[in-house]
Amino acid sequence: MHINDLSLSNSSTHWLPYEDAARTSVLSKAWHETWSSFPILVFHGSRCVRVHVKDRKDPLKIQENRRKVNSFLKSVDRTLVRFHHHGFAIKEFNLSMMFFHPLFMPHLVDRWMKIVGESSSIQVLKLELQLAGCFFGCDFDSHAVDNYYCLPPDVLKAKSLTELVLFGKIRADKLIVNHRIRFPMLRILSLVDVYLGHEQALEDLISGCPMIEELILEHCVGLENVKVHDLPKLKSAKFSGFREIHVDVPSLENLQLGNDKLEFPCDISIDKCRNLKVLILEAVSSVFVSNQWLRELFDKFPFLERLELSGCVTSESLMISSSRLKVLSFQACLELKEAKIDAPNLESCRYSGKSSHMPAAISFVNCSNQVDFDFGFPLESRMDLKRLRAFFQNIAPRNVMVSLYLGIMKGSSILFNEDVLQNVEVPLPRIKQLRLSVTEETEELCVLLINDLFWSFRPAIISLNLKLCSRIFLKTSTTEGMTDDNVGEKCTEEGAMARRREANVRRREAKVWWRKAHAHARRRKALLKKAVFLEERCGVGSEEISISDNFFVFTVIIKLTF
Repeated sequence: MHINDLSLSNSSTHWLPYEDAARTSVLSKAWHETWSSFPILVFHGSRCVRVHVKDRKDPLKIQENRRKVNSFLKSVDRTLVRFHHHGFAIKEFNLSMMFFHPLFMPHLVDRWMKIVGESSSIQVLKLELQLAGCFFGCDFDSHAVDNYYCLPPDVLKAKSLTELVLFGKIRADKLIVNHRIRFPMLRILSLVDVYLGHEQALEDLISGCPMIEELILEHCVGLENVKVHDLPKLKSAKFSGFREIHVDVPSLENLQLGNDKLEFPCDISIDKCRNLKVLILEAVSSVFVSNQWLRELFDKFPFLERLELSGCVTSESLMISSSRLKVLSFQACLELKEAKIDAPNLESCRYSGKSSHMPAAISFVNCSNQVDFDFGFPLESRMDLKRLRAFFQNIAPRNVMVSLYLGIMKGSSILFNEDVLQNVEVPLPRIKQLRLSVTEETEELCVLLINDLFWSFRPAIISLNLKLCSRIFLKTSTTEGMTDDNVGEKCTEEGAMARRREANVRRREAKVWWRKAHAHARRRKALLKKAVFLEERCGVGSEEISISDNFFVFTVIIKLTF
């Protein structure tokens, strides 16, 4: 494969951010010609300009931020002017600025919107603007509507739009009130934190977009009630942060409702959505999930296949019975103590939350043996392991395939004693997969914890997601340190003592390997960064290694044989 192959450059840069596509121009002339007329323009200001609260009063930091912001603005302006001058097509324009200045930047954004709106090939427009006076040494009232950016009429020229996403401090009410909205090809409309003003503005906007298939409305300023109807193509919708939500769309299949930032109850009317297949409720305080509510829910929506409850108020005991349900999820449902699930077609069940509010028992009735039960929560103390072990012993039936996700949190107070393996109940709960996520601050806890987790849950597969780790350490401390070749000794006192001695030795070895891993990772980082860049960005396989925020993230799967 030749790196100057034009077909490769077209396919590789098709989904790259514009800045990354520009970097590939140094590879060859063909790559340079490709990115210079690349029709997908993505500009994320947060990638080149970052600020911390502590730097707000630092004159040097403020000056540096101003320089970076000006450089970013000039780059966007030059690119769009060049595209307009040469008549290059623009299929997607994605602009994100966390440092919008309401006095000095609106005219620039207006000019960019004019160029984008006049492009006959524009299909996707994404605009995110946030006020951040700390970049310039001053403060703005982020809640003052006068500081919002007013969407210009030039946007209405983009009749070929199929996706419109507006996020942040943007006013759309004036455009909607003073002009006739018409986007005949729009399929996706997303408005988050924008200013709409009143219900009529939303109705006027929706009436001009009859082909919408996906609609997202979240915390739109000035809008308290949402009424959606006359959208025959609508398949998916998400609404969050409103007092009333009324949806009369029989074609709707996927609905997500949230009230996470508001304390008042939300009046919900969705009975007309008889074809609903997916329902996701997030912190909807007006809904009390009880057995009666569940029975009425499955009667109203006979095709419901996926139900997710997050932060909802529930009764202590729930009986979930549905012949069509395939996916069931509970997240942070603090009142739930016991759940019985009667769903013969259930494929996946998930539960996540805090260990202090862990349910006492979850049982599956008339469910397939292939049900995948995914359980996850942050691990903060040694008592969490004991609660977790007791919970798994109460799962019925015992042959349910269980996956466990544990996050080792910063500030965890897990204590490891010499008697860590004493009083281990037999038979131990057996889980299919253990996924362990560890941050840089909790590496040492991970080293001490791996062996304890193995003896507690005997997973068939362990999946580790570790930052700044080395595969040398993983091979030493997992495959060698956790494979049990003497299962027959488990129930004997001599075997238990031997295992404790071996565990202590392996922990000491693990600490040594962990220090070596750090040094090894630092030496490899400079060499790997350049090589992994093209592999990671262009879709070529890079084994277990990926780059995220300048950290190496390793995902390693270890299969254990008994």
